[in-house]
Amino acid sequence: MTMRTNWRVLAPGPSDRALLAVDFGPGRREAGFSTLVANLAPDAVVWQPVFMPQTDDPVEGTDPDVCVRGWLDDLRDAGLEVCGVLGYCAGAALALRAAELVKESGQGDPALILFDPARVDSEVIQELFVTSAEGYAELLPPERIEAAVSAAASITDSLGEDIGRRPAGTLTDAMRELQHVYDGVVRDACAALGADEEVGKGFSERFAAFLSYLITAGRAGAYPADSGKPMIVVSQNHVPEGFGVASHRVPVPRAELLADPATARLVAEVVR
Repeated sequence: MTMRTNWRVLAPGPSDRALLAVDFGPGRREAGFSTLVANLAPDAVVWQPVFMPQTDDPVEGTDPDVCVRGWLDDLRDAGLEVCGVLGYCAGAALALRAAELVKESGQGDPALILFDPARVDSEVIQELFVTSAEGYAELLPPERIEAAVSAAASITDSLGEDIGRRPAGTLTDAMRELQHVYDGVVRDACAALGADEEVGKGFSERFAAFLSYLITAGRAGAYPADSGKPMIVVSQNHVPEGFGVASHRVPVPRAELLADPATARLVAEVVR
């Protein structure tokens, strides 16, 4: 069987029922789905797609339906029935679309749970750039990080609230400029470490994939609150703008949301 996507199998399970967990994946300094699943011990298998750009262009090939259908085709070909879809942060929009496509295909009505869902706009892209740049804070002086953040803000500010409706050319130019700023940070960090170009190339390629992921999620958009009737679980200060009203608020910082036992208990009530 040839897979269209690389997968992280978070829970192998004996079941033919599957949870699809949508997030960009490890690399951020916050709990991810692997931590949630460890607390959950689900009967169903849990697969998380490893996002890869469809093309080398940062915008071309970011059709969310092509991306999501590829995931669902892999699960079907593996003999798995999608019983639930989990989406975190920007992945919420792709999780919504996945649940909708499963339902449209007549293959069931999967449970849908969104964690700190975020509509991809200029603010979210800038916030995530800042998080990425600050990951090099132990290697670079504060003024270097601040300069990169400021340069990124001058790029992201022009993108506005609805990434999905921006002209492709505008998005392409902005993403390439943002990549250029990030690559400069990576070069300086590698120089500080004495690391070779191949190390920096790996970091830059991962960031390029992240930008492509954000654009794909942004093009998927946010749906009305009753689309798939998602359960929305948020951390202490998060507002799920564009996704409806939070179903549950867990009083922990965002970085701890997927690690908190209360979050696992909420999920277990829905997917078991």
